[in-house]
Amino acid sequence: MKGIIFNVLEDMVVTQCGMSVWNELLAKHAPKDRVYVSAKSYAESELLSIVQDVAQRLNMPLQEVVKAFGQFLFNGLASRHTDVVNKFSDFTSLVMGIHDVIHLEVNKLYHEPSLPHITGRLVGNNQIALRYSSPRRLCFCAEGLLFGAAQHFKQKIQISHDTCMHTGADHCLLIIELQND
Repeated sequence: MKGIIFNVLEDMVVTQCGMSVWNELLAKHAPKDRVYVSAKSYAESELLSIVQDVAQRLNMPLQEVVKAFGQFLFNGLASRHTDVVNKFSDFTSLVMGIHDVIHLEVNKLYHEPSLPHITGRLVGNNQIALRYSSPRRLCFCAEGLLFGAAQHFKQKIQISHDTCMHTGADHCLLIIELQND
């Protein structure tokens, strides 16, 4: 897992809970004196154990915390990589460009980023079918990222997530419904 993901998680925890909580989480779940450098890779188990601890502290289901982190993550990544986000005129173009544009840019910026496989397909005028697969099974984070992108582009959406790797499927299928005011 790239350090930039940990950097944004730190921002979220500090914003929501304070620096002392972040320091407690690091002391408990990371090697001594850990400093996350955005371009370096770290064990995903560190991220997952920190997020699980946050869920316990907030008394929230893990998948809801992961989804909230995904939404926060979009804003954190977008603010650090405005040139990538500015390639898109709207939410739909961003979602349809995840594989061919965003992941291509991520591969240029970060060495061996271990990205999920994501493909989108337009269904009529107001739906996108998004297929997600990854050994990390962070589909709830992907949902949060989608909500963050929708918020960024001022697009209201609903997501149904009936096919899921967490219930035995080999991929997740997210049906994104674009809603008009």
